[in-house]
Amino acid sequence: MKICFFADSSSIHTVRWCNYFVSKGHEVHLISFKNVSINGTVTHFVDIGNIAVAGGNWKVLLKYRKIKALLKQIQPDIFHAHYATSYGITGALCNYHPYVITTYGTDVLISGQKSLLYKMLLKFAFSRTDWVNTLAPHMSDAVRKIGANMKKVSVIPFGIDTNVFNSKNRKESSGSFIITSTRNLEEVYNLPHLIKAVAKIKDLIPDLKFNIVGTGSLQSDLEHLVENLGLNKITTFYGKVTQSKIVEILNQTNIFVTVSLSDGNALSLAEAMACGAFCIGTNIPANTQWIRNNENGFFVEINDVDTLAERILFAYTNYNELQIEAQKLNKIIIENAGVWENNMKQVEIKYESLIQNK
Repeated sequence: MKICFFADSSSIHTVRWCNYFVSKGHEVHLISFKNVSINGTVTHFVDIGNIAVAGGNWKVLLKYRKIKALLKQIQPDIFHAHYATSYGITGALCNYHPYVITTYGTDVLISGQKSLLYKMLLKFAFSRTDWVNTLAPHMSDAVRKIGANMKKVSVIPFGIDTNVFNSKNRKESSGSFIITSTRNLEEVYNLPHLIKAVAKIKDLIPDLKFNIVGTGSLQSDLEHLVENLGLNKITTFYGKVTQSKIVEILNQTNIFVTVSLSDGNALSLAEAMACGAFCIGTNIPANTQWIRNNENGFFVEINDVDTLAERILFAYTNYNELQIEAQKLNKIIIENAGVWENNMKQVEIKYESLIQNK
């Protein structure tokens, strides 16, 4: 197959998709608004200047003629946009088929709900697709409310590379108790919730250590909050690290916490589970794919700092007992729905079906 992705070339998700299909012997092209090359992939950069993380990048729509010209040149068997708003809507304007959109979360769960104009544009984009791939059932529900034809919609989560994310080299510290977050430092991930909860229990857990892995626009604010709450000595801001470093950190982590306000597939949660950490997450649909409350982890409500602190303390006190059941269930959940290779094989089969029915 000749596949053309239309996506952010700097995104780890785009890199993973390109690498997978290249490894299977397909010819892979990538059209992107970011000037980053990916090994084995023919990258076509379309310059639109700076892209705002918060959205509102209307100028990308004006580039559809350039995208259309590139598609005429490439002539792919599949044209696949990742992220329904910027890339998905622009790709739909090209009217190339078979056309696929993968939704990521914020694009349909937040952006797609905040204005009538966004809904109209997304409805148009979905009407031009041959397949809409969502990462979880709650995202399919959001797509339905926007107006997509549900006969074209199916759920295939990304999954994780279990050859990388696993507990084979798990090594917990005999002295320290480690809490970790690997979410980016942006508003949707609500890191102040977690930081305030850690501040409440910092004197109740001997040799507590707190890892914040990731980068984002709120880094300075979060560093100040950590300092103001007296957490400097126990907190490490790692910034952006390699995948292998994330695995190393998770293999030493006792409790992984994600307090996101909204999420799509919550892959970071699956990664932590595969590495053997006990998980606590906000009670949002994305996390229910992975956490079974009071079985392999705990749910807390958004911004309920007191309950989060209590759950962390309870997990510390009952850690060994909780982990016996959690790690068993985590293995089953990951094997059933979270293996990257298995899920990408489903995508490959779907591509072949779309090409045959063109």
